[in-house]
Amino acid sequence: WQILKINSAENTDINIEKQICILNLDSILSQYEADLLAFHQTNHHGLIREATAQKINEFMKTPEFAQYFQSKEILDILLNAVNDINPNICRLIIEILPEIDNKQYFLDNLYKRFDFVFDELEKLKRSNWYTKKLFNLYWCLESLAVLKAPIDKRLESVLKQSSVFRDYTIREKTAMVIHYLPDTSSCISEIKSLLKQDDNYYVKRYSLQW
Repeated sequence: WQILKINSAENTDINIEKQICILNLDSILSQYEADLLAFHQTNHHGLIREATAQKINEFMKTPEFAQYFQSKEILDILLNAVNDINPNICRLIIEILPEIDNKQYFLDNLYKRFDFVFDELEKLKRSNWYTKKLFNLYWCLESLAVLKAPIDKRLESVLKQSSVFRDYTIREKTAMVIHYLPDTSSCISEIKSLLKQDDNYYVKRYSLQW
């Protein structure tokens, strides 16, 4: 833990040591330790971020350790990690979203992230940054599916927009979200009808089960 306290910005040579220390952690014994680990999930070298994601993934699957990762501050960090540039980090964090106690808080902020990403995509239609933001949308939709978000106006609005994206991976994730919904609505039924007519196999494979 002493090594994790060292400022990485002032000593970049510490990154490898931090990665090794993080991977060797086998327990979380206090909120301070959880906060210090979570601090390394964003705004650090990729090696450190991925090692941190692996450990948070492990700890969140153990109830005695998961309790330390439930603060709103850490949930905000996890939301940012969902949109990491490294897809391995996105997967590791999204996998443990069901272990969050305050899912409503996370969902509220996830929908705010959707609003931001949709706005950015609209602005960046002819920009090289468009693809990067498209991946943000992809992983946000994956998060909705894993969380099995309840049907409300916010969910319907998101799926209505994502269901008509030209990129098939976004339409596929839209179908995946709908696949995990326990209920339906008139709006969701309309989206289902649209996706059933999709030409792409990966989109259609979900609609075949509706």
